[in-house]
Amino acid sequence: MSAIQIKDVSEEIHEQLRERAKESNCTLGEYVLRLIRADLLRPSVAKWKADMLGRPGAAIDTQFVIDEIRRMRDTAK
Repeated sequence: MSAIQIKDVSEEIHEQLRERAKESNCTLGEYVLRLIRADLLRPSVAKWKADMLGRPGAAIDTQFVIDEIRRMRDTAK
């Protein structure tokens, strides 16, 4: 199995991670590996953007929107 070393972790972050690992009843390494696995389950930003751009947009009837705004404005007077 491969190993990962993280450098330049502040004492504050290290302590927070240790506390969370302790609360989760696991080692610091196990806890960080869980975080990495959870992150990898989500799509990358590039994939998410591509998915969003590939979705069809909603067809909006501009005149209908204008008419509704005017109607609402007129009834509020």
